[in-house]
Amino acid sequence: MSDSFGEAINSPAGHLAEVLLKRFPESKEDLSADFLARLSILVDSPGRFGFLARVRLAAAIPFLFQRAPGWTKEKLIPMFDWSSSPDAADAWSARKYSSWIGSPELFGLLKSSFLAMFERPDTPGEELRFFADWLGAILLANQKDRTGFPLSPAEARSVLRRAGPRALTSLAHRLATEMEAAKSEEKVERWRTAVAPVFKATWPLDVDLQSPATTFKLVQIISAAGDAFPEAADLIIPFIRPERAQSHTTVYSIASFPEKYYTSSPQQVLDLLVAVIGEAPIGSVFSLNTALTRLRDVAPKLTTTRKFQNLLNAASPHV
Repeated sequence: MSDSFGEAINSPAGHLAEVLLKRFPESKEDLSADFLARLSILVDSPGRFGFLARVRLAAAIPFLFQRAPGWTKEKLIPMFDWSSSPDAADAWSARKYSSWIGSPELFGLLKSSFLAMFERPDTPGEELRFFADWLGAILLANQKDRTGFPLSPAEARSVLRRAGPRALTSLAHRLATEMEAAKSEEKVERWRTAVAPVFKATWPLDVDLQSPATTFKLVQIISAAGDAFPEAADLIIPFIRPERAQSHTTVYSIASFPEKYYTSSPQQVLDLLVAVIGEAPIGSVFSLNTALTRLRDVAPKLTTTRKFQNLLNAASPHV
């Protein structure tokens, strides 16, 4: 996908489209045939001029569908269709500059093309990550607020399986953000009624899709779980893969967990460390000593376990 949107917003066609967007009537009732005719002349212009106008308006499709649904269905929706539009890649690339996803009805019209994007080998990683975040946002909205977006967890899981770790990282980020946004007293309910159901129904079970690339974000979900920490850890730990030896930034995060995680659930903290570290070289993992010292203080019996001893060998002496 190219960044034709950048070209569009700096072009005369894009400037004209911007003017028309700013002058759009406040309500559908005030929308005149003359105004729609001016929009049509713009997007139907031949050559590069018309193309850039359409690209600029593609980013504004939620707004346009809200104000002029009939015109948008006729003039812009077809632009996103991979099977019939030569401009589909540019339309979807522009779409990531939209300020919002739009209505369930709009999503329904674009759904097949949206899902097809995850299966295309030429879709850049940036687009995969961005639109995978939309998958998470839509599923959470359906789960929490019954918004009625026509997207099932099974459909989302199917495209995530094809898209792989890059898309899964974005989904995990969205779920982590959802948990972080919950107030302390809301954590358990948010976990049980929104984040856990979406994770269970959507996250692929395929062993070969679990990757170190998602580890940090998965631990971020657990970190934000509050009083739901034990439940979150039990559910997510099986999907965590050891970080690459050069990294281990997640260990620092675990070493900084709230005290109540260590005191109430020391076994889960230990299991999480094992999952994140794997079989790291002796003395190679920074911040691990801090986490192990905290575990030793609250659960001394764990120090005699093989898991703890193996981690002790992996810990760097340089804190």
